[in-house]
Amino acid sequence: MLSVRNLHVTLGNRQILKGVDFDLKDGESLVILGCSGTGKSVLLKSILGLIPKQYGKIVVDGIDIDQVHKDERSKILSSIGMLFQGGALFDSLPVWENVAFGLIYGRGMKLQDAKEIAIDKLTLVDLDKQIALLYPPALSGGMLKRVGLARALASMPRIIFFDEPTTGLDPITSNIVNDLIVKYVKHSDLGAITITHDLTCLRKIADTVAFLFDGKIIWTGSIQGMDCTENPYVRQFIDAIPIGPLTTKKHLK
Repeated sequence: MLSVRNLHVTLGNRQILKGVDFDLKDGESLVILGCSGTGKSVLLKSILGLIPKQYGKIVVDGIDIDQVHKDERSKILSSIGMLFQGGALFDSLPVWENVAFGLIYGRGMKLQDAKEIAIDKLTLVDLDKQIALLYPPALSGGMLKRVGLARALASMPRIIFFDEPTTGLDPITSNIVNDLIVKYVKHSDLGAITITHDLTCLRKIADTVAFLFDGKIIWTGSIQGMDCTENPYVRQFIDAIPIGPLTTKKHLK
């Protein structure tokens, strides 16, 4: 579904990604772990073209997106949906219009048709259709996450990116969101890449785990492999050990 090779991204004077390589297979749920500030969100946004890359290859369904016309590239990238970490909803728009935003302003769909799809997607993520008429400030954190998921699903993507889908949520609401991810990713033909610090979320949704450190993917494997690995970086992270290679002075500079 997606192949990334030697991806480099620099923001200001800081090189964030230094040669990221990974593949996402059809129907696979890939979870990317890593400490805060290592560039996990930057990675997703770079693939989407929201943050420019210095160089590297991004291939979606066998097509190198840098080798096609910008209109074709936009069409290819529109097959990727994203649930942003902070929701990224427009407070001035009702919920239904937030969900249908890409359909209306990206695809030129008629308002009524887009509204019907939005309400259908809200129902799919277990939100009452009456929520469609409310505005984002009236919603709880868990409801906002589900609205964001409904928006990601509205464009009928083949791939979905989840940026910290359970951050700021209580354990029960987090589990609801995790169940929704499993429902619409692991039980379908969708591919998914999730960024999370939540190991409960990881264990529920992941087929494959990748660990990002110092601008590169330094370890990839299954959940079982993660639990057994001797990799000191992964071991320190999942065991929450204060002292280790992730927290040496050299790597905190």
